[in-house]
Amino acid sequence: MNLATGLKEARLNIPMEGEEDAALEAIKGLPTEQSVVVVEQPEQEYYPELEEPALRDQVPIKAPSYDMAGKVLPPIRNPESADEMTTFQNSLLAVQSRSEGFDKALDDLSELAHDIYYGVEIVKHHGVVEELTCFTLGVGTGKNPQENDRDHKAALILGSALQNNPTALKELISSQDHIVHPTCLTDSGNGIDFVDTLRSRIDQESNPSTLKSKVVAISSLLRQPSFRQDFLEKDGMNILLAYFLKEGEQFHIVRKKIGQLVMDNFLDEDLGAAVGEWPQGDITPANVCESNDRRLEDGCWERHLLKYVTSSPKQIWAQELLAALNKQRGKPVAADHKEL
Repeated sequence: MNLATGLKEARLNIPMEGEEDAALEAIKGLPTEQSVVVVEQPEQEYYPELEEPALRDQVPIKAPSYDMAGKVLPPIRNPESADEMTTFQNSLLAVQSRSEGFDKALDDLSELAHDIYYGVEIVKHHGVVEELTCFTLGVGTGKNPQENDRDHKAALILGSALQNNPTALKELISSQDHIVHPTCLTDSGNGIDFVDTLRSRIDQESNPSTLKSKVVAISSLLRQPSFRQDFLEKDGMNILLAYFLKEGEQFHIVRKKIGQLVMDNFLDEDLGAAVGEWPQGDITPANVCESNDRRLEDGCWERHLLKYVTSSPKQIWAQELLAALNKQRGKPVAADHKEL
């Protein structure tokens, strides 16, 4: 204690008289050298197969498959707007039953089909898919497909539901027969063939906007491998070439969509195209492609494209399509003055 302040203070470690000698006497005789003692361990056998890899190198033997689309969730409900889900469900029912609200239902589905969730739900309803297919084809529906642009809207819904929607494409597998062979209200009462019906109505397709929507729907359907195989086996590409050759500037939008269809599904691998499936064979001679009975052959695509590129040099997409076809065939088409 500090007598001057009355506070307790720590005493400095200053040896007092006699303490230092006592401390030295206590450690006298102890060793002052430092050393390390090694204790021998018994030898252990090494089993490399039992050694576990580092955590970063550990991969599950059966890793789960990766789903790029992920889980498709219903859209978040907006309390300030009408109930979309109720509208959607009522529209599906109206289309399948062909009720009085049929045309309004097509309008509503045209707006909603762009959403991934609603697109998947549309494809899940086989009856709705079949009705939309019949209207797209323009046959046997009990209602005039051309009235109120019904065929246009039906094609738009189909194309929108499948476009950029891998989950909907998976669902399409179970409903494909309702598209390839839909049971429309025909005189025979039997199912019709999708490709054959398209071919039978080539000359009746006079509305460029409607035909454009149908081409988009076909392009979306071609993403499904089994539908694509059926389409190619039945020479469906000849139908698209017939659409391409329709005369008039008003069909430029149709030609461009057909070009996108060919690139997306058959020529551009970066876009997920099935490269190598089409075209097959060589380019058809120019004089053959000028004949009415053979001008739609697969080997005539480059011939007709060359004429179009020559007459419409500003259509860059057509030049790119021609170059891609030439690359796929491995033999570029040469300009022939007779066909120009």
